[in-house]
Amino acid sequence: MANELPKTSQLSPKILVIIFIILILESILLWNSSSQGSTFIYPYFSGATNLNLNLNWRIDADAYSTFANLSYSEQLHFVFQPSQAESLIEYSSLDKGYMFIVWIAENLFFWLPQIKAVIWLQILFHISSSLWVINKLKTKHEQVIFFLFYAANPIVIHFVTFAFYYYWQIIPPLAWFIYKEINKSNKLIPIIFFAVILWIAFLIRQSTLIISILLLCTIAWQTRKFSSLLVILIFLFFSIASKNSSQPWHTAFVGIGAYPNSLEIKLSDQSGYNYYFEKTGVKIKLDEPYDNLYDKNVRNEYYSTLKNAFMDYVRKYPLEIFRNASLNILQSFSIGYLVKYPELNYLSALFGLVILILLFKKHMYFLSILIITNVAGFIFYFPPIPAYMFSNYFLLTLALLAIVKQRMY
Repeated sequence: MANELPKTSQLSPKILVIIFIILILESILLWNSSSQGSTFIYPYFSGATNLNLNLNWRIDADAYSTFANLSYSEQLHFVFQPSQAESLIEYSSLDKGYMFIVWIAENLFFWLPQIKAVIWLQILFHISSSLWVINKLKTKHEQVIFFLFYAANPIVIHFVTFAFYYYWQIIPPLAWFIYKEINKSNKLIPIIFFAVILWIAFLIRQSTLIISILLLCTIAWQTRKFSSLLVILIFLFFSIASKNSSQPWHTAFVGIGAYPNSLEIKLSDQSGYNYYFEKTGVKIKLDEPYDNLYDKNVRNEYYSTLKNAFMDYVRKYPLEIFRNASLNILQSFSIGYLVKYPELNYLSALFGLVILILLFKKHMYFLSILIITNVAGFIFYFPPIPAYMFSNYFLLTLALLAIVKQRMY
């Protein structure tokens, strides 16, 4: 690496406006026409509309069927209304943080139906953050690469216009890039602010915990300050205190089905539900917000049953687990695991291996570790489907810049 990096190639306001318009038009043209299942998105929007000063997550379960029976195009225009207190029930199955994103969106874009408001918040955040990064890159070539491979990447836009928490996994790597740009002198206030941002990301998507810990530990190592270590401890305290009751065993069991396996499990949620029914005779239901999988006792028994099944599989077929984890890691350096095109997943892994070798050849070890830790919360037992590894596209774009320019971000 050169001793002195070239100065940032600032874009003119005219160019920034042109890029902004292009990304707006692309977002409209590539607007995602699908959504997460109603049973998953409804709690966030109903909860945001009924949010009180106690910040409790309460939803109107009785109104769910009205929403669920609509097509997604109709749901886009559905207006959630505050409900009477007696109609609300407590909800705690999913990560809570996205509900606050919904609340922010519906108050900022109060004239829009809530789902549209969230998507437009995500679009504008994506565009503004992308423009900020582009304007901080050193050369025109880097700016073009970042624009094509991240800002205007159709895969990225696909999740930007998807009304669920997948997009907001971008927070830790994006916040790290911004932090490195604005806190050259390692002052404490930006470090604290950075930790708060990472905690918010944890509330939205708990799988961001590992990369967040790595980034905070990196800061502590670089600053050699006790205050930085104290920030890490406080971050961990608040993360543990705010953790929800979700467990990885359903995902781990279903993840076996990503590749041919001795149990003939398929990569489908139904594989877990069917196995539990075979073992207990209890049929899992989650079509309504008050169905049995949302009952804590049933959910804990379900997780325990799948945990035992998964651990038994690990003991009996360790080579299959090792194969799965290896392929998953390599795909994390590529486009990920393609559920609809399983024959391409080995090619994805091969391409990921090439990227990993190039990064190591360029001595980009930290960036390589960052890419792995960004998905380490699930990668050893579940394939990196694009929704789960979304924020890796940002890191992989930085990896491409690093390979081309041999510059560490």
